[in-house]
Amino acid sequence: MLPIRTAAGSATAGSPIDNRTVTCLLRTPTLTRDEPPVLEAPPHQIARLLVVDDDPAIARMLALVGEDHGYHLEVASDGAAGLALARGGDVDLILLDLNLPGLPGLEVCRRLRAAGTTVPILILSCERATVDAVVALEIGADDYIRKPFELRELIARIKAHLRRAAYAEPTTRPQRLQFPGLTIDIGRHEVCRDGRLVALTPIEFRILSTLAAQAACVVTRQQLIDQVWRRRDALGVRSLDAHLYRLRRKIEPHPGVPVYLHAVIGVGYRFEYRPEVAHRLG
Repeated sequence: MLPIRTAAGSATAGSPIDNRTVTCLLRTPTLTRDEPPVLEAPPHQIARLLVVDDDPAIARMLALVGEDHGYHLEVASDGAAGLALARGGDVDLILLDLNLPGLPGLEVCRRLRAAGTTVPILILSCERATVDAVVALEIGADDYIRKPFELRELIARIKAHLRRAAYAEPTTRPQRLQFPGLTIDIGRHEVCRDGRLVALTPIEFRILSTLAAQAACVVTRQQLIDQVWRRRDALGVRSLDAHLYRLRRKIEPHPGVPVYLHAVIGVGYRFEYRPEVAHRLG
């Protein structure tokens, strides 16, 4: 079964949906293994869908689609967590509810577009007023879908947006990678933490920019050595771990409890902003 990654932890796709009444439930026939809806990913990659919705029934229903088609599904139940995941992860499409606890969906959309995020954003909302759809589209949303909706219609829209995004002309590599509390300026070769410049060595900068450019993905030690040192020897492996140790001390608020740079035991490292850790540290 496909794991669903959430801002607070993980759950298993395909969990049974409880019988309690949930506002704005999906109006859809039951999915069967014999007739799964067709949802195409961009060619040669597994699409990563971010669902920002505080309704667990909708998240579980969408998880069935992800399980059937092998999609990686990330779930956030509030606006702040969704914004952090969208900024810090490699996401192909965002399904965004408007009525979120904390940070409203419209503000999440506005901030993402202001930061240069170009992935398709599909608004899911119970709001019936036309003005809500107009405002959402004007601030950068790509589509507006009213609840309750037919699941097959939603799938068709997701498929269309993924297809357009997959065949869009590739843009130049971003010169600035921005995450909550951390900015990596590739062109200027500068790193700022909470608005203050951080002095990094050239190797430390290459390690950080390499990991951040592949945010949320595990990069093996050998891959890092190949890209940073461009050599394959034991000295490179030992040097890598030593540089990562020093790099953490420079960019992490608390190096012993990393917010950005995470070791994957026996494999390598992953750059991923974890808001729950940042909030816990205060």
